[in-house]
Amino acid sequence: MKLLELWIITFILSIASFAAEPIFTISDHVKKVLPSIVKIKVQQSIPINDESELTSADTGGSGFVVDNEHHIVTNAHVVADGKKIVIVDNHNIEYPATLIAKDEKTDIALLDVPTFDTTVILENNISLPCAGDGVFAIGAPYSLGHSVSLGVISAIDRFLPNYPYIHFIQTDAAINPGNSGGALFNLNGELIGMTSTYFSKQGGYTNIAFAIPIADVHRVAERLLNQKQIERGYMGAELLLSERISRKLGYLSSVFISRTEPNSPAEAAGLKTGDIITALNGTPINDGGELHRFLESSSPEEIITLSLIRDKEHKTVIIKLGTTPLEKKEVTNIASADVSEKNGLILRETSAGIEVLVSYSTAKIIGIDPKDIIIQINSISIKTIQELNIQLSKLKETEIALIAIKRNGNTITLPIGSKSAIKAYTSRN
Repeated sequence: MKLLELWIITFILSIASFAAEPIFTISDHVKKVLPSIVKIKVQQSIPINDESELTSADTGGSGFVVDNEHHIVTNAHVVADGKKIVIVDNHNIEYPATLIAKDEKTDIALLDVPTFDTTVILENNISLPCAGDGVFAIGAPYSLGHSVSLGVISAIDRFLPNYPYIHFIQTDAAINPGNSGGALFNLNGELIGMTSTYFSKQGGYTNIAFAIPIADVHRVAERLLNQKQIERGYMGAELLLSERISRKLGYLSSVFISRTEPNSPAEAAGLKTGDIITALNGTPINDGGELHRFLESSSPEEIITLSLIRDKEHKTVIIKLGTTPLEKKEVTNIASADVSEKNGLILRETSAGIEVLVSYSTAKIIGIDPKDIIIQINSISIKTIQELNIQLSKLKETEIALIAIKRNGNTITLPIGSKSAIKAYTSRN
């Protein structure tokens, strides 16, 4: 009996001793990969000159080295339409970065940082991630710099209706604002994905976050490097994802055509608003993003076959994909906090010149109205908002400039400058 009691006590003590020791540690892996992960700061306003500095009001995220050529990947929404990008390494040293290209569909952007030289992270080439695998993430949550969080893979091949072009890895590792574009590793320290988004009704950590698989990151980054703007097959239809419609029709998933673009391949093939696509190239659609993911990796001139339901009848449509029409992005200074906006001007670039959208504060006092077209400042012709800002930034506090404006076919010259400068030059008569 005493021998048995002694054995039980020894067994309990051994369990307690084992529990007191960590089952594993990732500190060695973290030390190894940390130099290849960066914090990213992005200036959204237009820099007036090379001396413009990034401010605390600017945005940012995370990124990591993707090859031996000093290229860094991050999320497209991190860089957005930023005018100046800086990366910060784990020693808090800053390096200027240039945007090579970005892809809105997959939310991936590629940066060039010639002065930043570090090693590429080891990747998992042996097995695919599985639900239940341990993982850790490194990024810059809330701009705190290099931070590590630990968790498991909650699911793989996760479909998100808001991001239908990618199958995500879901994890419960803490991912917060600022982690976007950071790295996700397995417990062997191998890179498996790019942390991109999280689910939260309150805006904070909720144990539900998502990462783009590293294979997709590489595939898109390589195309961005070689093509700058990725050429995909263009169908020309707005696709609505609705589980409710699918269930009513007895399908696991389907895609509803809400509109077809004029002169598009979809219109030419006979697709109509209200068509419900149930299969792609003869294979039933398993989730709402299947067609999106196919189109994301497709090429112009590719031919696809869609099975659909129209007016309760089954039909088959063959579509030859085209090339996405070029869209010229509108250039404004909305929410830019640039010199023009500080003078009370909300502007838009047009072929005729710089159009005034909104006039307030100083601009309204001096008589600038909405729909005015700014064409000159101090007899210098200008065509862009940045050119106007450069000239305005040269003015001292007490100086004014004269701007030429087109209004109803007439040319008007008005002064512009700080409130104190304008007040000194105006009087009531």
